[in-house]
Amino acid sequence: MSLHYLLDGYNLLYALPEIPAGTWEIKRAAFLQKLAKEIPHGKNRVTVVFDSRQGSGDRSKLGSIEIAFTSGETADDWISHYVRHAANPRILVVVTDDQGLRRLIRGTGAKGLGTREFWGKSKKPQGSFSEVETPLDSDSITDEFKKKWL
Repeated sequence: MSLHYLLDGYNLLYALPEIPAGTWEIKRAAFLQKLAKEIPHGKNRVTVVFDSRQGSGDRSKLGSIEIAFTSGETADDWISHYVRHAANPRILVVVTDDQGLRRLIRGTGAKGLGTREFWGKSKKPQGSFSEVETPLDSDSITDEFKKKWL
């Protein structure tokens, strides 16, 4: 089962120091080209969502990258609505550093990934927004230490 990455477009764009100066159109184009070139999402489906409060909800594609401009709502609201109404939210990976968005989708089963992890070497989602880390029992700790030290 493949994953579907939902990217908070401007959040990821702001996280990149190498985005050129200029108009929003130039910045978005540079961001999307980097995404298409580096493919940090692997062979999984990806949708980039940009805020466009006065837009008409335009949709387009750049290769396999789906691009959505919201219509009268924030990207956070669009992503939250998408996740909450998905048939299988467990295949969704929301990429953002926005704590508000993380709270909006908490408890859905969707996974979360920060911008650094997304652009980094790890291709796997790191847990779920709704997951609470379970403590290890003393036997697991002992086995873990044995593996490292013996």
